[in-house]
Order: sequence, then C-alpha cells, then structure tokens
Amino acid sequence: MSEMPDEIPSGDGDRLRSALRGALRGDDEPPDLLAGFQKKVRERSDGKFYADGWSTSRHPPVNTYLVTGILMLLALGVIYALLAPLSGAPSRVDNEAGPINVVAPAPAASPK
Repeated sequence: MSEMPDEIPSGDGDRLRSALRGALRGDDEPPDLLAGFQKKVRERSDGKFYADGWSTSRHPPVNTYLVTGILMLLALGVIYALLAPLSGAPSRVDNEAGPINVVAPAPAASPK
C-alpha cells in the first residue's frame, strides 16, 4: 500500500489554498448571463429580437402598468355607464307546471 504524504509540496499548496479561497468566498455575484445572451441575439438578428426596452430592462415598467390599469378601469366604467340603462327592469316569470301529455309508444310491427 502507498502511504499518503503528510505535507503538500509548497507550490501545490499555494495553488490549492488560492483555489479554496476563491471557491469559498461568497462576495462575488454570479455573472449576468441573460443580458449577454439578449445582446448577442439582438446583434445577430439585426434588432429583430430584444430590440424593445421592455424585455431587456432590469426593472419592470411600473408606471406603464399603472397607466394601463387605470385606462382599463376607465374603459370598463364607460362601458358599464353606457350599457346599464339598456338592461331594463326584470319581469315576473310564472313558474307553474304545464299540462303533461303522455304519448303511448307505437305498437310493434308484427312479422308477416
């Protein structure tokens, strides 16, 4: 059996220590792959994809959502105001049972 060395050679130890320090350091943020991908696709497609600012922005356009929501509520209010007078008053429905006519089944044809 081969024995494990007690000490790591100094050149390998320094590289190992620096690799461990780099791996265990939690300060670094992961690279932003999405922005690079979108930029490459936009350049290769001559602006056909990801040309608008909506899909590539870091923050959602809150003001646009707010204005769109308010306009939709206003449109629904106008539609309700225009169509509400056309609905009219409800009319009374008479729910009495009607006469029932039972029809006897047709007689079976006799074989000749």
